[in-house]
Amino acid sequence: MRLIKLVMRIHHIGIDHRTAPIALLERLVIPRARLPEALRRISDHPGIGEVVLLTTCHRLEAYVATDRHSEATCHVVDAFAGLAGVPAHAVWESASIRRETEAVTHLFRVVCGLESMAVGEEQIVAQVRAALRRARAASTAGPVLTALTESALRVSKQARTETRVGRAGVSLVHAAFDVAAGEHGGLAGRTALVVGTGTMGALAARLLRDRGAGDVHITSRTHANAVRLAEEVGGTATTSDAWDPVLERCDLVVTSTGAQGHVLDADRLRVARKAAGNRPMVALDLAMPRDIDPLCADVEGVRLIDIEELGRLLTGHGAAGDVARTEEIVTEQAAVFLARRLEATVKPLIVALRGRAREVVDQELARLAHRLPDMADRERAETVAAVDRIVGKLLHTPIVRAKQLSTTPEGRLYLEALFRLFDLDLSEANA
Repeated sequence: MRLIKLVMRIHHIGIDHRTAPIALLERLVIPRARLPEALRRISDHPGIGEVVLLTTCHRLEAYVATDRHSEATCHVVDAFAGLAGVPAHAVWESASIRRETEAVTHLFRVVCGLESMAVGEEQIVAQVRAALRRARAASTAGPVLTALTESALRVSKQARTETRVGRAGVSLVHAAFDVAAGEHGGLAGRTALVVGTGTMGALAARLLRDRGAGDVHITSRTHANAVRLAEEVGGTATTSDAWDPVLERCDLVVTSTGAQGHVLDADRLRVARKAAGNRPMVALDLAMPRDIDPLCADVEGVRLIDIEELGRLLTGHGAAGDVARTEEIVTEQAAVFLARRLEATVKPLIVALRGRAREVVDQELARLAHRLPDMADRERAETVAAVDRIVGKLLHTPIVRAKQLSTTPEGRLYLEALFRLFDLDLSEANA
């Protein structure tokens, strides 16, 4: 058995709203249908044992288990660039790279909502669960990343139970609606158009209902989905070719589709708003890539708020005390997880090392018994005990050092050396 299986280290390569311009994030969005391909592409490297890919409207992150850190990083960056059709240097310039402790801590922070635009938002929990589910389906998630992701989800549950961080930012949609309500003095009685019936679109429609919106029009690429959601929230299903009269009456447009181009352009919106006397309207673009042409911001009376603008508006939001306690929980639980990983990584090697020593001792004692058959039982017992003490003392330092060195960037090399020097058989230890 190769030692590589025991010393795979957790590595993170990611790009998000804090490190990359919105134009690059748009290009890096991987359509859901292509995620299995992306997982296979990233995992197709001899030094990468596992991959989990986390994608949201403002982040693309790969968590990999690898024993070749530099090669793995280059491979993931090249894969990101290839999937998006952008130069690799553009990805390098915006990528964050984390190893082991930092990678573990980062995922714990992400799933607790500490890295989200809306601090504490809850949608990230479902997104992380979905990422693990996809990786399992593609057979790219093994014991290392499964344990990491499940631990992260448990930490999120603890943080959201012990603090109010989850209530600081229920979701990006809630936060966006708070901004829109501020623009209009509330959403009660307002006319709205929701474009898209996915997770965020459905949440937007339900929130409009809960906040007392008046006419809510819903449209989707699949009209049957629009009809179902409209029936649920008491709205009206419409089609894209019938938007113009709706746009004339709208106070709020919310878009969240998976389209690869703009679903609402400036010329169409300008005509509709002119017919409405250019009265104020808020356009919330929650999609990535963007659904609404950025030029719509120049249409008279229109306030366009996209993911980038929303991020600026939400900077610094979140209850300081709850955030601080959540960060403490993350730090504490990351240390617990890493300690368990260390034990799991080194233990089979130590078991094999002690087993090898036991094998050698037993062979030599058997030879001694054959050569000195008349040795008294007491002398034989004393000899066995003395040999065991000597072997224990000889192994003590290598075992302690193995535990210490396994946590360093060069840990694999030290453990590999120990493995080869003592010609260890790890199959029984793992069993």
